[in-house]
Amino acid sequence: MDDKLIKKADVIMEYIKIVETKLDEIIKDGNFVAPIFINGFAHGLYSVKEIQEWIEEQKQKRNIKK
Repeated sequence: MDDKLIKKADVIMEYIKIVETKLDEIIKDGNFVAPIFINGFAHGLYSVKEIQEWIEEQKQKRNIKK
């Protein structure tokens, strides 16, 4: 699969649909894909491939019996 880098707003609008403060919280806690910072860019970018892998991991966790 090809990968692309997207802005935080696109992560929220297209992939996980949570408020930005919650996204910031789970990133800070290490529970979401870390942004990639590139010189010359004002904001971090996110790998679509890594986001999709994270989503799959979350789906697998729900199937684990406690």
